[in-house]
Amino acid sequence: MNTNELAVAYHRDGFVIARQLFSSEEIKEIAENLQQCIDSITPDTEPGKVYFDDSTPKRVKALHRLNEQSPFFQKLIEEPRVLNILKPIWAGDEIISKSVMFFDKPSPGSGETPPHQDNTFNCWIPPLALTVTVAIDETTPENGPLICQAGSHRLGMLAHRFSGSMGFSRLLVDPVDKDQYPSVELCMKPGDVALHHILTIHSANTNHSGRPRRQIGMNYVSSQVEKDSIAFAQYQKDLEDLHAERQAEEK
Repeated sequence: MNTNELAVAYHRDGFVIARQLFSSEEIKEIAENLQQCIDSITPDTEPGKVYFDDSTPKRVKALHRLNEQSPFFQKLIEEPRVLNILKPIWAGDEIISKSVMFFDKPSPGSGETPPHQDNTFNCWIPPLALTVTVAIDETTPENGPLICQAGSHRLGMLAHRFSGSMGFSRLLVDPVDKDQYPSVELCMKPGDVALHHILTIHSANTNHSGRPRRQIGMNYVSSQVEKDSIAFAQYQKDLEDLHAERQAEEK
């Protein structure tokens, strides 16, 4: 695996896949530690940390900040093999690990993930940030793989609107031309790792396969970034309002 070639592809397309970075034994260990975190969820778990799938009651579809909960995941986000891939992407910058997340797309009938850019949630300036996605299960066209629009990271930050959806509270206002920025399904085997830029437009279709599609996401930023405090405060307010609305509906 040539990390310089991966960096070139990442900067060109806004995403890249490193094949078989983790062994089957390591993926099994990741899945076991993930299940321990899921089993520890209680009714008092902080709002915004865990989200459940609407079509499969009580099935966790997203779990955030795993590295704050588990030393295993703090060690995973600092994995040297991952950091080695990132070094040529931000040459000369310090790489700062931020958070570890879990995303599932339960089957059957889990909803679509709407097109969005991750920086609508993170608000980094400049946008020198990315997500590393580790495949626990095989991802195929049938079970809702990550779909990235090639080259869309060069468009800059685009307008988003409030979606009202728990877990993905913002989506693009206007779609981007798929002829100019073609959609690419990131199909992966367990142990493969995908990187996507924080401005890359991405989405995922519904999982109709009858198979799970579990993934770990790890966020990294360059030492050059700062938080846009005004934009982030507005995002947090929107999210708090959404949680309050849903809690009122459940009473």
